Amino acid sequence: MANETEQKIDPTKVKASTKQLLWSMADVTWRMFTGPLVLVPAGLWADLKWGTKPWLTIVAAAAGLAVSVLLVRAQLRGGQ
Repeated sequence: MANETEQKIDPTKVKASTKQLLWSMADVTWRMFTGPLVLVPAGLWADLKWGTKPWLTIVAAAAGLAVSVLLVRAQLRGGQ
């Protein structure tokens, strides 16, 4: 016999909780990589066009990092 203090787990709540966790992880992932994936290639292109290698790439990488931090911070604060 099962112990009376044991709580039964509702499988539908576990599935919903797992789905919510996976969605949240995917949401954080795109926010982390969007800035650098867009801005670093733009920086590389600008460096090749204007001969400033590697300065614009470094600036673009820093800007991409800043964008990522702002996007994740907005998500954690509840804003979309």
